[in-house]
Amino acid sequence: MESSALHSMIKPYLADTLKLEKGTLSAVLVIIHFRDGKPHIILTKRSSKLKNHAGQISCPGGTFSDSDKDLMNTALRETFEELGLKIYEKDIIGNLRSVHTLTSNFTIVPYVAILESVGNLNPDRKEIDAVFDLPLLDLLKTMTPDHEHADFGDLYKFEYDGNVIWGATAHILKQLNDIMRKCGMI
Repeated sequence: MESSALHSMIKPYLADTLKLEKGTLSAVLVIIHFRDGKPHIILTKRSSKLKNHAGQISCPGGTFSDSDKDLMNTALRETFEELGLKIYEKDIIGNLRSVHTLTSNFTIVPYVAILESVGNLNPDRKEIDAVFDLPLLDLLKTMTPDHEHADFGDLYKFEYDGNVIWGATAHILKQLNDIMRKCGMI
């Protein structure tokens, strides 16, 4: 599969509008790239020393800053700061529905970038403890109900190589899972 084929499949399922809820505005970048003809996704493990969402696995991104022209710029800026990875607006094909965190009151807009490949990553060790470059479809197939956090409603989690992905990132991955199922990829 090539990036252009995946782009054509996913694009119709992305959000038509940007719905922002209350809370702290933030944006992340869902980075899908290809290795050996298979889509992969880059996730990060946030530093255990951070104030918010410490130690959690997430998409690169962060909080909107007054210097950002918009939330897409937030996602691009934060990705560069966290991973040293320069991604351009032209690489972004749209966004998924925003996700609101219940405990920390963030509204997160996930932007989707599809790339043929990514270069070397240079993670900022003050913000990132680890970087995961995972086969997207294999990861999405691990989705199970998240009974540990069931007090917050119907939630899901994903597991890969002993790492549990839950919360807002799982909500984002669930949206990708739904899209890939509609496209017949899983």
